[in-house]
Amino acid sequence: MAFILVLLVFGSAVLAFMIAWQVRYVQPEFLSVTRFNLYMLPLILAANIALATAFIRANSLLKNLPLLAAAQSFFYYMFVVGFSILIVGEKISLGRAALGFGMMAAGVWVLKK
Repeated sequence: MAFILVLLVFGSAVLAFMIAWQVRYVQPEFLSVTRFNLYMLPLILAANIALATAFIRANSLLKNLPLLAAAQSFFYYMFVVGFSILIVGEKISLGRAALGFGMMAAGVWVLKK
């Protein structure tokens, strides 16, 4: 189960990092965005392979795909918030972020039951 968690965290972290990097450093022009995504294609592939492997293995153990998707989304959004602060330089309301993550954690808990 630890390997599954590592795969979920890795895939989520890579995708969130690429989004934050793109927002910070890539011009919003078609050619710039296309070039960035072509350069990042190996990382996108690695992240999606990690997530697919984690989903397949975890679903065979837990038999609860909505729970897995919710847990992966939770990791992804935690990384998006972290990278938004570190890379993009966003100022995020701690109270709103805590409320949002609390609501997502409650949703994961409900799906687990």
